[in-house]
Amino acid sequence: MVLHVVLGLLLLLIPAGALYFFDRKLMQSFGVAVGRMACQLLVLCLIVWALVKYDSVWLTLLWLVVLSVASALLVVRRVKMRISAFVPPVAAGLFAGALTVGCYLLGAVLPVTDWLGARWAVPVMALLVGHSMTTTIRGLSAYHSALKADEQQYEFLRGNGHDHLHALLPFVRRALQAVFAPTVANLTVMGLFTMPLLLCGILLGGVRPINAFVVTLMLTIGCLASSVISLMVTLWLADRLVFDKFGKQKETNE
Repeated sequence: MVLHVVLGLLLLLIPAGALYFFDRKLMQSFGVAVGRMACQLLVLCLIVWALVKYDSVWLTLLWLVVLSVASALLVVRRVKMRISAFVPPVAAGLFAGALTVGCYLLGAVLPVTDWLGARWAVPVMALLVGHSMTTTIRGLSAYHSALKADEQQYEFLRGNGHDHLHALLPFVRRALQAVFAPTVANLTVMGLFTMPLLLCGILLGGVRPINAFVVTLMLTIGCLASSVISLMVTLWLADRLVFDKFGKQKETNE
């Protein structure tokens, strides 16, 4: 095992050699990035190993809560909103999307017998949270940018008799467009490059090719559904943080 790891690490000599000859300033950053990635991967593997070993539903749910909070922290930082205020609604949205779609996939769609077991629940829900995190960043950014840029449109709709929810519909539409526009554009690329990596991983796990195709397709669809649920729950829970009781926008940036 150690020999195989060493032989694999020797492949790093290729990019390191290219940097040495063409851009030595990047060598230190490259080394730090590779080391950080390896440490993060090691910690993640140890966590997954412990979850699979003890195979407890409560531990899996606790792990999903921690993963949702950590992902929400990254989302709020990227969108540059107040961390203390907006992490809870974003985390709740990510948790709701992953748990709802994950349980549906594992319990009703995928060919899984022990659908509450950590062996399937952990990787499936991690995939859903990861994809929802990236789409929530785009959706929240578009939503709050639209509110700040077109605040008069919101005031105009409210002044013409529309309630708070109907006045927000144009901005929610922009958030969904920010989520789906790049997703639709990248679906073909995902089918050619990204999803085959997941397919290969499932095949290496011993799943039959036809089952691997079904699992990959269903997980891709599940990621899209989870993203919508996460964004909608986040916007709903964060509404009181964005608007006061009179319908006026609050300051949301850090």
